[in-house]
Amino acid sequence: MSTIVTTRRPGERRSAGGPAPATPRRRIHAGPVLLYVPALVLVVAVSIVPVGYAVWLSVHVTRALRAGAFNGLEHYGVVLGAGGLPDIIRTFVYVGGSLLITLPLGVGLAVLLNKPVAYRRAFRVIILLPWVVSQTIAALLWKWLLNPSYGPLQSILGGHDVLADPYASMAALILVNVWISYPLATILSLAAMQTVPGQVLEAARVDGCGPIQSFRRIVLPTIKPVLMILIIMLTLLYFNMVTLVYTLTGGGPLSGTQVLSLQAFLQSFQFFKIGLGAAYSVVLFGFNVIFGIAYIRVLRSDNG
Repeated sequence: MSTIVTTRRPGERRSAGGPAPATPRRRIHAGPVLLYVPALVLVVAVSIVPVGYAVWLSVHVTRALRAGAFNGLEHYGVVLGAGGLPDIIRTFVYVGGSLLITLPLGVGLAVLLNKPVAYRRAFRVIILLPWVVSQTIAALLWKWLLNPSYGPLQSILGGHDVLADPYASMAALILVNVWISYPLATILSLAAMQTVPGQVLEAARVDGCGPIQSFRRIVLPTIKPVLMILIIMLTLLYFNMVTLVYTLTGGGPLSGTQVLSLQAFLQSFQFFKIGLGAAYSVVLFGFNVIFGIAYIRVLRSDNG
């Protein structure tokens, strides 16, 4: 008895009458999926649950974390209405003014520190000092420097009480915020600049590109993704900053430095209007999400 074995090449078509080959089914293994469960539970516990609880508190008359009657969107009417609009404007002035100074200052210092100058490492350590100082210590230090009676800077300010002026106090708050956060912008920008190949910069110099052209055409496009991430980090930091504002000005004078983050803190923990404070927090969270999504979309569009 003989046995005939028929072989078929991989590229050869099957005959019309032959059975169709079985389609392999993908098996979903539960093991790898279960590895994501702890991280998912952690994200839900520390992110989604607090936000949901804040939203729930914001639509109730809540005092000392004890929810009372449901009041709908009344608290949001206070936050987003005519009475709360100045707080929103001051928040954007504070965040925008801080960004417009911190980012160019950090990039400019990074350009200087990226050059082979003497004592470069010492300068890097000195620049980092404001970043390691706590916001409370920084605020107390600048309150002493700006004190109208004995502050060292009064010889420059001519005895003007900066922190008692509604407009000057906002400018002072922005400058102190810049002093605290510019080291972060400097270090991240410097780290990004050091990824630019030296051969490319040397070739550009040989081709006749000056320092400004090299920075604009080579360095800036290279570090742009890092700058976008830096903008996101600083924006979220400034929107949610409470300690510096509370310690330096307390929101005054005449509510000249009253921002949303401080209002959320004061309404919740000073006036014990937990529902209204939660509404401020939810609105602030919404601004954070909107700006975060916008920056991420810009970053993705730039990366193609």
